[in-house]
Amino acid sequence: MKDKLYNIRFDFFFITQLAVLFGSLFIPGEIFDRSIAPILFLLNLIAGILLISKRKELFWFFLVLLAGGSVIFGFAQANNEMTLDISYIQFGIYFAFYLLISYEIIKQVWHSPIVDRKVILGMISGFICLGLIGFYVYMAIELTNPSSFDGGLLHMQETHPHTLTEQLMYFSFITLLTIGYGDIVPITPLAQKASILIGLVGQFYLVIVTAVVVGKFINQYHTNSKN
Repeated sequence: MKDKLYNIRFDFFFITQLAVLFGSLFIPGEIFDRSIAPILFLLNLIAGILLISKRKELFWFFLVLLAGGSVIFGFAQANNEMTLDISYIQFGIYFAFYLLISYEIIKQVWHSPIVDRKVILGMISGFICLGLIGFYVYMAIELTNPSSFDGGLLHMQETHPHTLTEQLMYFSFITLLTIGYGDIVPITPLAQKASILIGLVGQFYLVIVTAVVVGKFINQYHTNSKN
């Protein structure tokens, strides 16, 4: 049973990532942000634990993260609010999770002898993880230095508390993809340097990791053709 679950690790992780990113398209914003999104993040944690289940040292670390995330979610729901201290802890847990899982995904994709569906999904999931890491970096900057970002719908965050997370999530992926619409801009030097770093990481991923996978696929195709 465990081996069967491990074989679909990238599928499970990828599906939960998509649910986290695009679930609000199908569920009303307030309900999704307060109740559904935290559950989806926990499912993504579980998927991450499955992904590294064969590495015992990381397995137990992620198990602790999952337990911590569950306690924080339960506490916030019981009190019907999320204090700043709890936000810091929650963001810290998720940041550590996506940082380590990105490393593990890239490692598994890099060392995979063949390129199949699992490797492709892993490669895509790794890129999405980078966008989520960027989001938590931006949130940490904004929480410690308010008004580090301007534009978009950020001016509505006082009346709509979840606007900040939605806008910074959007800005992180726009920066990672180097689209640069310019509707949201980093104001402080720290926010600007973080944006440069996230943009560079996105390009390095596409140029190096994607190129390695494509190269393996081409070699694999030629080898199979000869046989």
